[in-house]
Amino acid sequence: MTLNLGTILILGLLSALTPLAIDTYLPSIPAIAESINTDINLVQLTISIYLGVYAFSQLLYGPISDAYGRRKVLLFGMAVFFIGTLICIFSTDFNSLMLGRAIQAFGGAGVAVANQSLVKDGLSPDQFAKAMSYIMLVMSVAPLIAPLVGGAILLILDWHYIFVFLALITLISASLFYYKIPETLAPEKRHPLALKSALLNYYRLLRNPLVMGHILTGAFHFTGMITFITGSAYVYIEFYGVSEQMFGILFALNMIAMMLATTINARLIDKIGARKVTEYALKAVLTCSLIMFSLMFFSKPSLSILILPIIIFVGCLGILGGGLMAGAMQHAGNLNGSVTALAGTTRFSMGAVGGILVSILHNDSFTPMLGIMAACGLASFTCYHLFCKQSATTNK
Repeated sequence: MTLNLGTILILGLLSALTPLAIDTYLPSIPAIAESINTDINLVQLTISIYLGVYAFSQLLYGPISDAYGRRKVLLFGMAVFFIGTLICIFSTDFNSLMLGRAIQAFGGAGVAVANQSLVKDGLSPDQFAKAMSYIMLVMSVAPLIAPLVGGAILLILDWHYIFVFLALITLISASLFYYKIPETLAPEKRHPLALKSALLNYYRLLRNPLVMGHILTGAFHFTGMITFITGSAYVYIEFYGVSEQMFGILFALNMIAMMLATTINARLIDKIGARKVTEYALKAVLTCSLIMFSLMFFSKPSLSILILPIIIFVGCLGILGGGLMAGAMQHAGNLNGSVTALAGTTRFSMGAVGGILVSILHNDSFTPMLGIMAACGLASFTCYHLFCKQSATTNK
């Protein structure tokens, strides 16, 4: 597979599926709660349910993609995601919405595992990190415009039409992939699908400190971002009183920062390598975490002061997403599907826990969201320096 502009755009659109599924309906959370006569905290849990199912489903898809190839898994995932979206379109109560979100997540997990594995096949760690930077640059447009699209839909239609939009995006991306992207895993490189061998592969990865160090470093930072995504609608719309449309604009600032970080990452990798760029990004995350901790001592700091460290914290995903996955894959042998699945499960299960904690600790203030984000940032920085420095020393 040649990573030309067309391929990168298609792979970026596929990577954007889950961000779209989460971020497009963020502005509608208060409206959904009112529409189905449910507490807003319960509607926030639909994000955590999505993340939880999405996380553990990836463990299933990893060995399957290593055994049967990337295309079959990805197309199956797209079909399941579309079915879940249809259920959400016609949902009228909390239970049917939760069911639709869970099915969406199960399909989206297959897309995520196969997509990243497809990119890694045949690329070196630095090449993969650079390729993922370009793909994430395209992908980051999704969460940039998603809340704006969601807010615009709510101006003229009800929240169900947000899922109509997602269904259309699913059909378009599936069609483009089917006709334009070939299989990348040659038959001779596939691993026979067997429960024992799949579990053994995961066991080997779990016992590899270099693999798990990179995975956990990324997972802690990702959990901080998911905590923000889960709590931001309340903090911005309810606590600070901004409109749903202004929320979309403020949320978009985080994605602009991510796009900027992704662009910088792609340019610097050729000069100083993915590892060094990753270390600089983690220092920025540490600084933002310390600032967020200090803001928790104020009852209601200015919104402009609050959002600055959040923007930088979230923006660093544009660097850490590809760099840390490249580090994990570098030490995982030829198990690209399994390591992608394990990393995805770790990230999104921890992210689901972060989202649940925000709901449980809800106290009509911004402190639960900010405190969890800051703790995750400190944990990410610490984890890298405890477990990944061996990799840095080895590669010098």
